[in-house]
Amino acid sequence: MTDALLEALRDEGLHGHDPARFHYLEVLARRLPGQPPAVRQALQQRWDAAVADYALRARSAPAQPVAEVAGRGSPLAQLNRELHAHAGTGAGPGLAGHGGGGVPDLPSVRRFGEVWSKIAAEQQVAQALVRGPENAGPLNSHKLVLRSLRLMRALSPAYLQRFMAQMDALLWLEQRLPKAAPPTAKPARKGRRKT
Repeated sequence: MTDALLEALRDEGLHGHDPARFHYLEVLARRLPGQPPAVRQALQQRWDAAVADYALRARSAPAQPVAEVAGRGSPLAQLNRELHAHAGTGAGPGLAGHGGGGVPDLPSVRRFGEVWSKIAAEQQVAQALVRGPENAGPLNSHKLVLRSLRLMRALSPAYLQRFMAQMDALLWLEQRLPKAAPPTAKPARKGRRKT
């Protein structure tokens, strides 16, 4: 019975309406037969309601060309497009919008991010100071960087936090770049002969 309903939805082309939800219905249908009778009955009622809701939503959604449904890509890509569409209209969920258009962060998420960023910057500076060279001279570059970090922490913790975030981003980018081939040694030049 469950397979027949899913096949009917698939034959109507409704399986592409919400691929993640349709996959959930398929998985639930596969798990039903192996459950004890009492659990199977409760899950069957849940499944029936979910399939009815899915069919109603899929049939009431605006018709889309078959090529568009086929070209949607992964569910994650579809979610990304929907979030960007909602960001343009000002509607939709308030998810963390790191560079994702106009979707604002929830205030609690923004505060958590600020606190987490501050703690991470403090920990990174503390670790760097502990690992610093002990007997370095006054012009040692490592010692100078550590001194700068110590002064930034004392003078402007907010600036230090932003500085550390930028350094993290630069390190991440450097790690992702393809490694450049080492320069090839130039052939030795032959000296001039005096004749």
